[in-house]
Amino acid sequence: MGLAMDVGSKTLIPIQELVRKTTEKLEADFSKISTKIHRFPRGLRFVCKHKRYITPSFVALGPYHHGSPELQEAEEVKHVAAHYFCSKSGHSVEEVYGKVLTIVAEARGCYTDDAVAPAMMFLDGCFLLHYMHDLLQYMHDFMCAESALFSNRAVLSTGPCMLRDIFMLENQLPWSVLEVLMTFTDVPVCQFVVFMACTFDAGSTLIRLPKNELKRYRPPHLLGFLRYYLIGNIPPSDPSDDFVRVRHLGLASSAIELTEIGVKLTTSNKRWFDMSIQKGYLAGELSLTPLFLNDYTACWLVNMAAFEACTSTDWPSDGYTISSYISLLAMLMDKEEDVHKLRAKHLVRSFFSNQEMLDLFKGLACHLRLGRGYFVILQKIEDYKRERPARIVVHKFFYNCFKIIVALLSVASVLVGIFKTLLSLKQN
Repeated sequence: MGLAMDVGSKTLIPIQELVRKTTEKLEADFSKISTKIHRFPRGLRFVCKHKRYITPSFVALGPYHHGSPELQEAEEVKHVAAHYFCSKSGHSVEEVYGKVLTIVAEARGCYTDDAVAPAMMFLDGCFLLHYMHDLLQYMHDFMCAESALFSNRAVLSTGPCMLRDIFMLENQLPWSVLEVLMTFTDVPVCQFVVFMACTFDAGSTLIRLPKNELKRYRPPHLLGFLRYYLIGNIPPSDPSDDFVRVRHLGLASSAIELTEIGVKLTTSNKRWFDMSIQKGYLAGELSLTPLFLNDYTACWLVNMAAFEACTSTDWPSDGYTISSYISLLAMLMDKEEDVHKLRAKHLVRSFFSNQEMLDLFKGLACHLRLGRGYFVILQKIEDYKRERPARIVVHKFFYNCFKIIVALLSVASVLVGIFKTLLSLKQN
């Protein structure tokens, strides 16, 4: 029989059989890593104060937070949503629910050790799709009279809470559930994701996804779809950047330090969280996709980074694009003055204070995995410093002298004003 172990019952399981079964289970789970709905990584949990970016505050989608006492108000609203959704589709509740039953086994396989009730998947899916539909109508000022109750309870009264909740890593529905429900009625999910993605940069141009985009890419869930839209068109990496000397990781430069050595900070017009650096004859230029940060876009950013931490298996790879972008911004933010500099360059706009942004990015960056894009930028900054030491010294001199000259001129203008006042008093 061989070695055996007690697993907490009267049954003794041979250790060889136990090891084999455990390995098979973990390998099967790993093979589905890109489609599973993961728990928020433990390494990032402490960064989020009071679990604000982890735990939903209005609605539970899926089993992880289902049944939480503070989320019970939304359970009644889900029934209203299911009623309106089925009525709009022209099919009975029983017919739509029966279709959901056909994919429940697949949906269960997307979660970790949680029972998935068919009714929960049906109600949550109807709620989410009807919410997207009504929010888009509200944004276009074409409120639908027959769903006024739902619109008031779920679209208007909850505001940013709903937007934060539906893009949380632990609050996702398997795409298969939304997919089967969308066979009954057309919901502009692509348009919804485009509108939400543009919240990160209110000045960006809307780029509509082709109608057949979901045939080319099947997302695991709504959060994965948002990330795909934001970085899906990122160009292939430059082969010349394949070798990056990781030993330069510790050589960081803040926004003010880069400006001092002649690296200008500019906004990129690319929407995929672009990070690029160019070396001109006299100076350099670091371009970043600008970021608008409020309570719910910060939540989305954190959860997309958490999604990358759970699903990216290659290192270093572009699977950590969002994480690398966050880490680069954190590198540029050494002090509140650096955050002010980034604001002045329109690279970040936010209702957060400088200190709040500094705390958020520094707290996250310490615990994120980094992609090749981040290392490439650091390497190019180091190359810039190494290749033009004389120009950097000259640039630093004129940069600092300019600040001194401006300060002296300010003092001089004050003195001139005082002398003029004294002179006028003497003449009087």
